[in-house]
Amino acid sequence: MPDPRAPNATHRLGDLIVMMIAASLCGASNATEFALFAQERKQALSRLIDYDAAPSHDTVSRLLRLLDPEAFGRAFAAFAAAFARAGQEVPEVVSLDGKALRRPTRRAWQPVRP
Repeated sequence: MPDPRAPNATHRLGDLIVMMIAASLCGASNATEFALFAQERKQALSRLIDYDAAPSHDTVSRLLRLLDPEAFGRAFAAFAAAFARAGQEVPEVVSLDGKALRRPTRRAWQPVRP
């Protein structure tokens, strides 16, 4: 997808899109909330992308105004299809949480010994 911004843009286009998608999944719905999410969740997002400072809401808003919706739609559809294919290639997914790892139910159902 072509980057519609000036060549001297501080943040990479892909990084901004990852930030906005992650923020959207967490309930953000506008440029201010996207920027706040990127600022507050920098530690978590740093596992996916590398950025020194979170983008301002003006940066996010400008990008949203400049992006070609059809080009973004095509790129996102291609990403979603590839993600779905990758999910089908994994033979089995096992979800584990902390409780399952510590086996609290096994202890809870053991008879009490006098």
